[in-house]
Amino acid sequence: MKIRLPSPQAAALAIAAILLSACQPHVDAPPVTRAVKLETIGQGAGNGARFIATVRQRQRAELSFDSGGRIVELSADVGDQVRKGQVLARLDAEPARLRLQQAEANLAAAAAQLGERENLLRQQQALFDDGAASQATLTSARSARDAAQAQLQAARAESAQAARALRRTALRAPFAGRVVARQAQPEAEVGPGQTLLQVEGEGHAQATAALPSQLAGGLRPGDQLTASDSDGNQLTLRVRGLSPRLEHGALITVLFDLPSASSALRSDQSLQLSLPSTGDEGLSVPLSAMVQHQPGDTAQLFIYQADGGLVRRRTVRLGAIQGERVALRAGVRPGEQVVASGAAFLNDGQKVVPLAATSHLADGGAP
Repeated sequence: MKIRLPSPQAAALAIAAILLSACQPHVDAPPVTRAVKLETIGQGAGNGARFIATVRQRQRAELSFDSGGRIVELSADVGDQVRKGQVLARLDAEPARLRLQQAEANLAAAAAQLGERENLLRQQQALFDDGAASQATLTSARSARDAAQAQLQAARAESAQAARALRRTALRAPFAGRVVARQAQPEAEVGPGQTLLQVEGEGHAQATAALPSQLAGGLRPGDQLTASDSDGNQLTLRVRGLSPRLEHGALITVLFDLPSASSALRSDQSLQLSLPSTGDEGLSVPLSAMVQHQPGDTAQLFIYQADGGLVRRRTVRLGAIQGERVALRAGVRPGEQVVASGAAFLNDGQKVVPLAATSHLADGGAP
């Protein structure tokens, strides 16, 4: 195998090119100008924080059979209007009917045995009074009578349970409303407690929302808040109650009553709930504006300087988190513009191009 070496002329040209490139001055790449979304922060009265509230009906039930078996009838389906007490499904009642017959037979036998024990006790009592029977014999007869009475009571309870089980082979609507879900089919085998149907009442709409404890703590039953549906219709929600339990260490579930005119709302529909600002933390920014959290209650964000078209990193003092926003206690002034989106890709002093500027005149306003 032959190895072909470059000619002396080609080698000289390559060396010259290397030397010339080494003599050229180094030119830095031009800084990248990024497009960012700005938000003008301010102070004053505004809309406050916003959260999601979920609509539900006050009456709700998941219907199931107490015992398992085969479904022989399932007459209700999703969307059906039902009356209170209406039969919606039936199990095969033959097993329950046989158990009732057995329980009734046991009840009759227990009653007969009690009659025999009572007759024997009367006989032993008469013999004891005549001195023909001992005290031990009388005591034994009395104990046998007491045991027969207990067996009769147990047989009565067993018979009552069997009769109830037979009645419960028919699944009835606990209240008037509509079927919102069906999770079984006729002829299917179901187990005890397995949900077949979900039923909801009508005309008593409520809403629930998980709110930060620092905001929910200021609410009281009877307070009114404003919410809006997906079409922008405004609703007035009245606080009905607050859960005493803290969810996930920071949230409190609040229950609201909806006005009677809200009958068009559907279960699980989302509403945008507006809470008034707390008053002591008038400035806030989106959580996405934070680029570096520091020890304690401080963090950093980028402030836009319009005269130079660049951003400067600044340390701020944080307040309470409200929804997707965080209140600022110090470090910014009303009217300044903060980078609300895209801050993670910026450096101090970098040139930027504003995409849009939106105003928030209160803490917790929605972006």
